[in-house]
Amino acid sequence: MYPVNKEISDFVEKKKHGDVLLPFVIYGTMMPTLFSSFPLHCHEEIEMILNDCGKCRYTVSGDDIDLEFGDILVIMPWVLHSFRLENEKDYFLAATYLISLDMVNNYTVDVCGSRYLMPMLGRKCNDYCVIRFNSEHYGEFKSIALQLFDVYYAHEDFFELKIKSLINDLLHKLLSYGCIKITSHTPESNDVRIVRRVVDYISENYMENITLAGLAELVNLSETGLSRLFRNITGMSCIDYVIEYRLAKAKGFLRTTDKPIIEVAYDTGFNNISYFNRTFKKHCGQTPSEFRKMKTS
Repeated sequence: MYPVNKEISDFVEKKKHGDVLLPFVIYGTMMPTLFSSFPLHCHEEIEMILNDCGKCRYTVSGDDIDLEFGDILVIMPWVLHSFRLENEKDYFLAATYLISLDMVNNYTVDVCGSRYLMPMLGRKCNDYCVIRFNSEHYGEFKSIALQLFDVYYAHEDFFELKIKSLINDLLHKLLSYGCIKITSHTPESNDVRIVRRVVDYISENYMENITLAGLAELVNLSETGLSRLFRNITGMSCIDYVIEYRLAKAKGFLRTTDKPIIEVAYDTGFNNISYFNRTFKKHCGQTPSEFRKMKTS
């Protein structure tokens, strides 16, 4: 299902999570092993992050959330979010659950679909919730997360039914404890729409010369105004976002193609190979050639 607000579709993560028959998957998130930040994106799945070790800063709909050990963050469908390590010495290990509501949607008109699932998919609820390690109902949410993890990786007979049951239990607790509240409107501001337009432009033109002045002109703001707005929503500057986006594209080329590194640099908007190498090493902790060798070894 596509988001109700078509503006979101330009930022939808292209990667598919799970498959048609089991639209549910759990990833291990380790930083800075392969990356130290992940750029702004959204997807149709609910995302639940259980922090197993270290700390990380998530930016969700413009709010900065410092996820500490044991904390659980739940992000609703189609909500823009990014995450990053704040300091060079930080590290982060978490289980990231991508939960499609197709797992519990019966595709018939019933009270659960109309009252709860469709509003969630239509962004008629708050964008996220944080369940802190010391909060009242934390143990119940942690138990569901651990059971989902064990059942998913054990793959015993009928495990799909158990996953479905646990997801229903998770949604029930999120709603009954007031962590997620259904509303009658989509809580998206004009500021977020402006940032969406800027991010969309960057995703389509990252290989070209992009300047703060050009981005500001695109959305009819001053450079200072756009800089302040973009940082408030994403947690980083426009130019830092451009660099992060280009590096993400470069890592994709290095992983999946045999293109010479100089060609990868030019194809991702870095017009100076020395600058590309320095920037890649600074953000990724290794040179492009070292990164490529690691991915192919």
